[in-house]
Amino acid sequence: GDVDDAWRAFTEQLDKRQTHVAAMTTLCSRLMRYEQEALDRVTETGRIALAAAARRDIPALAGAEKSQHTAVATLLELAGNYRQFAKSRAFAALVDRLATLDGRVAERRERYNEAVSLLNLRCGVFPSRLIAGFSGCRRAEFLVEA
Repeated sequence: GDVDDAWRAFTEQLDKRQTHVAAMTTLCSRLMRYEQEALDRVTETGRIALAAAARRDIPALAGAEKSQHTAVATLLELAGNYRQFAKSRAFAALVDRLATLDGRVAERRERYNEAVSLLNLRCGVFPSRLIAGFSGCRRAEFLVEA
């Protein structure tokens, strides 16, 4: 239904964002050899977020997304200390692309939540509630903002 379609659109953007973050992390790792902990944190939080999304574990996903946003912000702050990144238009373009992907993830999250709101309304209002119960329809959980 609409919720499943919205979930697929959300996770598709989440996957695209993670692929971009992984590419940025690889680029950063070439110069930032002394920042391995920060690089590993970005990679690990991304892995956890994608695993939570695959399980449709919304609370775990919210925590992992928040952790990854913090890890990416830390990595970008550290990258700013490297003049090769600070002067690079290509790196600035990567950062801009990340912001675009973050916006798309947020937009898809909002669309998913709108679909959940409608589903939950249908599952809770008579007579739709009866039809929903017979068809196996269950209320869904909202995605929280990362």
